[in-house]
Amino acid sequence: MSEEMHIHGCWLLRSYELQQADGSVVYPMGQEPEGLLLYSPAGHMSVHLLQPGAAPPTAEQLPPGLPAELALSYACYTSYFGRYHVDTAERMVTHQLCGASVLAWAGSEFPRYYALEGDQLTLSAAVNEQGSRAVLVWQRES
Repeated sequence: MSEEMHIHGCWLLRSYELQQADGSVVYPMGQEPEGLLLYSPAGHMSVHLLQPGAAPPTAEQLPPGLPAELALSYACYTSYFGRYHVDTAERMVTHQLCGASVLAWAGSEFPRYYALEGDQLTLSAAVNEQGSRAVLVWQRES
């Protein structure tokens, strides 16, 4: 089976780290995030990331008029869907977004380096000019 075909399927999130240039690690969705990543053989993809059990923000932390439930959703849940393309030579999968929970992302492309080891898929990408790198580890759903 080709690497591109091995990416197809349903993946469950096992870890999500932001590795900082100074060597420190931040966990944007907590130490035990939940997530689901789908790659279809027809080239469609969808991803959902969640921080389970997140505490709602205090009233002082909210912008005026924004309900706590909505602020918590934005802070603790992210999703997008679209198409994807795999470049096996570069070991890159590019997510081409059609829609997203962050509306400004629609129409964007998110390139991700990938590593496949058995039933584990690691996706990584630079996230800022200071050298931070997002690393997400996914386990194939059996």
